[in-house]
Amino acid sequence: MPDSRTLLRAGGRGLAVLGAVVLTAGALGAAAFVPWPEHRAEPLSRSIQPAESRQQRVCPGPVLELGDDAESVRSLGPAELIAVTQPEGVATDRTPLAPADDAGGSGDESPVLLSTAPGAVDAGMLAGAQSQQLDTETVAGFVAAGCVEPVAEAWLVGGSTELGRTTLLLLANPGEVAASVDVRVSTETGAVDAPAGLGVLVEPGTQRVVSLAGLAPGSASLVVHVTSSGATIAASLEQTSIDGLAPSGVELIGTAAAPAESQVIPGVVVPQAGGLAVDEDHPDGDAHPAVRLLAPGTDSVEATVSVLPESGAEGQVFDVVLQPGMVSDIPLGELAAGEYTVRVDAEGPVVAAARATTAAAGEAAVDLAWFPSSLPLLDQALVAVPDGDAPELHLANPGAEDATVELGSGDTVVVPAGGAASVAVRSGDGVLLDGAKGVHASVVFSSERRLAAFAVQPPGPLEAPIVVYPR
Repeated sequence: MPDSRTLLRAGGRGLAVLGAVVLTAGALGAAAFVPWPEHRAEPLSRSIQPAESRQQRVCPGPVLELGDDAESVRSLGPAELIAVTQPEGVATDRTPLAPADDAGGSGDESPVLLSTAPGAVDAGMLAGAQSQQLDTETVAGFVAAGCVEPVAEAWLVGGSTELGRTTLLLLANPGEVAASVDVRVSTETGAVDAPAGLGVLVEPGTQRVVSLAGLAPGSASLVVHVTSSGATIAASLEQTSIDGLAPSGVELIGTAAAPAESQVIPGVVVPQAGGLAVDEDHPDGDAHPAVRLLAPGTDSVEATVSVLPESGAEGQVFDVVLQPGMVSDIPLGELAAGEYTVRVDAEGPVVAAARATTAAAGEAAVDLAWFPSSLPLLDQALVAVPDGDAPELHLANPGAEDATVELGSGDTVVVPAGGAASVAVRSGDGVLLDGAKGVHASVVFSSERRLAAFAVQPPGPLEAPIVVYPR
């Protein structure tokens, strides 16, 4: 049995432990209310603003024709080129790019790089465009194209490789290093497995031409997705058509807006009344207004297509279901001759472009045009208008408020909310748009037997500052 001294020692140790617990709890409680001293060492860093680069635009050059074999092409003469800057009078360098192998021709028959000195103009204040009239035994029609910024990724919606249709992919590399380009083609039957389209080498300062008949032969409906590494590139499509022995149109097709749930196609000109009902079985070919759509994802997509007259009259609205990876050409319905905005609102990302021809019902097409979807403009935009018949600038405003766009000439155009407007412009002019934020634009040339169009796209983002952490 423990004696009293043992009990006292045990009790003392217990009280000591209890006291230590109480003191610890008190210290922790106090730490919750009393701030501890802090010391943070911020890593050394510097923000470096890249030097201003040269503004660049690449013009696709003249229309080409396949040679004796699929590996050779030849130029069909020079294209008329215009370049404009804002402010006016800034020196613009024009550098011919080496044409495709065997294309022949001089510097006037080559793709052209337009550029300005670093800092000479603000982003988007350099613009260029080209046009060309053709009338040969194999190619006839009128083409117009905007000169574009080189990019790392582009979507091209248009073209066909059916009998009588030839579509070429034009790849221009204005840089100082080689570009490795992957070309992926989708058709009405789905994505094409074409290893030959991967790793296409485009040497610096040159243009490379790829015949899509070698990647997707016998296809009625094409969408081309181009990605580049090593250097940025300028991409476009060239489509030529022959019905029987008669040439029936030519077009240079620029880039469309990247996949998105909403797409806007401004200024779709239908020269003559006609067309096919949306749900009507339609023949292959180009002789009816249509919209080409692709849902590049892995799921089907429901979309609503609105065909809205620029006059403000009631339009047509219809719903479609797009199968994943399969290109759909959908008739725009029976339309009166006029000018339209085509809008696509989908439940998933899609790409889009519209097509029209100068043909009347039952006639062979005389000329055709593709109208790519466009991106909304920034507050200011500069548009170059090349030579051609009756050029018009078309503006579409999908926003909820009217847009008042001032033209450099002093004129003002009010583009109603959810509506569109157009204004005649002069060949050879540069048109400065002010107050155009959120508006979509295109330039269209239309006459009895000639039709061509190109979208006005905003400039890409400027170089951002780079944060450097020295070691």
